[in-house]
Amino acid sequence: MRLSLKAFTLLTVFLFVSCSSSTTEKISTQLPLEKASNPDCLDDCDALKKIDSAKLANEVDTDRSVFQIRGLGCNFLQFGTGFFVEKDLLITNAHVVAGVNLPVILYEGKEHVLELVSFDPNSDLAVLRAPFQTEKPLELANADEGETATVVAYLKDGQRIVEEVKVKSKILAVGKDIFGEEGDSREALSLEASIESGFSGSPVLNKDSSVIGVVFSRSRGGASTAYAVQSSEVKRILEEEADLGGSAKCMP
Repeated sequence: MRLSLKAFTLLTVFLFVSCSSSTTEKISTQLPLEKASNPDCLDDCDALKKIDSAKLANEVDTDRSVFQIRGLGCNFLQFGTGFFVEKDLLITNAHVVAGVNLPVILYEGKEHVLELVSFDPNSDLAVLRAPFQTEKPLELANADEGETATVVAYLKDGQRIVEEVKVKSKILAVGKDIFGEEGDSREALSLEASIESGFSGSPVLNKDSSVIGVVFSRSRGGASTAYAVQSSEVKRILEEEADLGGSAKCMP
């Protein structure tokens, strides 16, 4: 069944901790910077539906697919989550690696430097290449409104979190990019979920463990709502010519 896209306006508000608030006609969102110091949770964090990773081992096998990404940029440590879509290529949020010279991931107990391949401040996506290959890259799929999904993420201390979420709706997000400049529209998802620092760049997985979205923002003001870029935007950045424009800039 073909699902309608609902148009919303995204107004970027830059704070130090990720947040976004919504109204009936407008979504006001900050595209978050995850920082290693004092990461306050602006949602009802006690209500997070955290799931023991071991309990979902058979359903969400992502030990060699999803990793924490860290890097020193703009005078502080930035961190988020990234995941493999090809044997040596990862996806994360652009704001996770903006201004970062040497992004790294921890793999088999060692830190490995990642190469930035492409960077899109409008869709808030970045592509990175690892110096090794994984045997378990994740596949991409389209989301269905109302379906239950899973988000796999890493908190600032490296703890792996698996959270159950629900796809509320598909939306067409228009507004400013991560640097506060006018941007083009991008396809996104509204999720019923409570997320916290470290979830930026984490994959939203369907029942088949395929990626249907990439988390980039969350709501503020009591509503347990998060936002993810749709997998169609991931396909686009992988297919387009590599572009690193703006990647050296710091977030406002």
